[in-house]
Amino acid sequence: MKHIVDNVNKMDIRIKTLDLAGRVPGPDSIELLRVELYYDAEYGGPLSGARVRYARDGVEQVNGFPIDLHKGAFVATVPIQEAGLEEELQKIGPEIARIVYEDLAKNRHTPGMPSFTEQG
Repeated sequence: MKHIVDNVNKMDIRIKTLDLAGRVPGPDSIELLRVELYYDAEYGGPLSGARVRYARDGVEQVNGFPIDLHKGAFVATVPIQEAGLEEELQKIGPEIARIVYEDLAKNRHTPGMPSFTEQG
């Protein structure tokens, strides 16, 4: 897990990365690489906002797409100006949210209690 300090919002943030390569059928013009989940280091829980990293023509782009995981919708796709691409991305938003929440459920563990995967 990567660690950053957000001085603007006075938050200590940790970033967990989930691989998306090959897991989500994305638009032909971009390749979805991974989703970065942000955790409040003080409270430990994941925040509802995340960032989807992507590549264009095989080159990872500097900015990713912010996504609201609760809504399963991309918040802003300003870097993409091609006709129809915004709609394609919004269609796969819920699938990305599902992958994230399944991973969170699978890896959730309360001390002294079996995790979901240990329960069978």
